[in-house]
Amino acid sequence: MRRFNWVLRHVQARRTFDSAIGLRQGSQKPLFERYIHATGINNSSARNYYDVLGVSPKATREEIKKSFHELAKKFHPDTNRNNPSAKRKFQEIREAYETLGNSERREEYDKLQYRNSDYVNNDGGDSERFRRAYQSNFSDTFHKIFSEIFENNQIKPDIRVELSLSLSEAAEGCTKRLSFDAYVFCDSCDGLGHPSDAAMSICPTCRGVGRVTIPPFTASCQTCKGTGHIIKEYCMSCRGSGIVEGTKTAELVIPGGVESEATITIVGAGNVSSRTSQPGNLYIKLKVANDSTFTRDGSDIYVDANISFTQAILGGKVVVPTLSGKIQLDIPKGTQPDQLLVLRGKGLPKQGFFVDHGDQYVRFRVNFPTEVNERQRAILEEFAKEEINNELSDSAEGSWNVVGYNRRISDAYTLLVESNGSSDHPRLLVNGAAGAIVEQVNGMKPPREMKDKSIQQKTNED
Repeated sequence: MRRFNWVLRHVQARRTFDSAIGLRQGSQKPLFERYIHATGINNSSARNYYDVLGVSPKATREEIKKSFHELAKKFHPDTNRNNPSAKRKFQEIREAYETLGNSERREEYDKLQYRNSDYVNNDGGDSERFRRAYQSNFSDTFHKIFSEIFENNQIKPDIRVELSLSLSEAAEGCTKRLSFDAYVFCDSCDGLGHPSDAAMSICPTCRGVGRVTIPPFTASCQTCKGTGHIIKEYCMSCRGSGIVEGTKTAELVIPGGVESEATITIVGAGNVSSRTSQPGNLYIKLKVANDSTFTRDGSDIYVDANISFTQAILGGKVVVPTLSGKIQLDIPKGTQPDQLLVLRGKGLPKQGFFVDHGDQYVRFRVNFPTEVNERQRAILEEFAKEEINNELSDSAEGSWNVVGYNRRISDAYTLLVESNGSSDHPRLLVNGAAGAIVEQVNGMKPPREMKDKSIQQKTNED
C-alpha cells in the first residue's frame, strides 16, 4: 500500500510537471504551441521570413538590412496611428529581421526549411517551426520554471549609488536632488505589457490561476507570466514586459554631521519588477570629500594658524576660519610650535543630537625668519645678553640650577651671531634661542615639557 501511494504521488507529480512546462498528456508536443503568439508574436509570423521582408533566400545581409529599413519606416506605428494592422505588420517585419539579420539564426532557420522538427506539426510555416523549435526546448523551460521557484530574477530590485558631498555640506546638512538609472514601468502601456483594450483568453497551462505546482514547489506560470490570461498582442515599447530602462529622481534630505561611507535608504525607490510586487530600495552611500582648510576627526575639526615667532613670544591676534565663518583669536603669550587651542562647540553636529557639536582645534604654526636686518640682529643680540644676565642673577640667588640652561642660552646666542641671519640653521634657531626666549619672557624659571593639554579661549567673531 505504501509503495502504491508513492507511485501515485510520482505519477501526479509528473503530470503536474508536464502541465507546467506545457506538455499534453500522452503527447510529447508542447501544449502551448497553439498559443505561441500569446506573448506578443502575431499569427502572421507563420509566413516565410524571406517573404515577409520581400527578399530571396539568396539575398545578402546588406539587401536584407536595406529591405528591413524600408519596410520598418513604412509600417512603423508612429506613422500609422490610424491603421491597427500596421502594428502587427511591423512586429512581423522586426521578427523576420531579428532572425535573418543574424548569421547563426539564419543558418538554423534555413536548415529547418528542409526538415521537420520533433517539436512541431507539419502544417505550419517555416518561421513557425523555427520559433517552436527554439522556444519549446525542454531544458530552457525547465530552467525558467525553477529559476522562478527560487526567486532568481534577472532584475535586481535594489539600487546602490554614491553621492559626493563637500565638508561644508556634510557639516551643515543639505538637500540633494539625485537622478539615477532604474527599471521603471513602461509609459506606453502603463506597465501592463499590452494595450488596455487587447484581447485576452484564459491561460491553458494554469487554467487562469496564474500559478503552477511542481511538488513540493509552487511557482508563477511561465506561459502567462502569472496573470492567468494570454494576451493576443503586446506593447512594442517594452516588448510585453511592462518594464523599461529609465531614469528616476529622488530628493534627499541630508542631516548635518554625516560621516563619509554613511548609507541613507529610501524605501521603494529602487527597480520595479512587476505590478504585483513591491519595488526595491535605493541605497545611497555618502562620500565626504577632503577639505583643503579643515581636517576632520569625527565631529571635531582641525585647522592651522600661521603666526610669527614674535607673536608666539609676545602674544597677539590672528584670524582663523571656522565652519560658520572667520573669527579673530587672541594668541596666548609664550605659544609653542604646534600648540593647540580649542574652540568649544565649533565642530560638526554630533549624530543623534540636535544641539551638541564637536570642537574645533587651532594648531599654531610658528614661522621663524630665515633672514634678519642689522637692527633686528642688534635687538636679538641685546635680548639674548639680557637673558644670560637674568639667568646668572637667578642662579646666584639659588633659585635653581642653571648651568645646563645657561649653556643652552650661550650656544643659542653664539649661533644667532655667527649665522648672520643665514637660513642654514633655522631649526637650531627654533630649538635654541627662540625656545629659551619664549620661556624666559613669560617669567618661567626652568624649561619644561609642553603639557598635553589644549588652551581654551573665548573667541571674538568678526
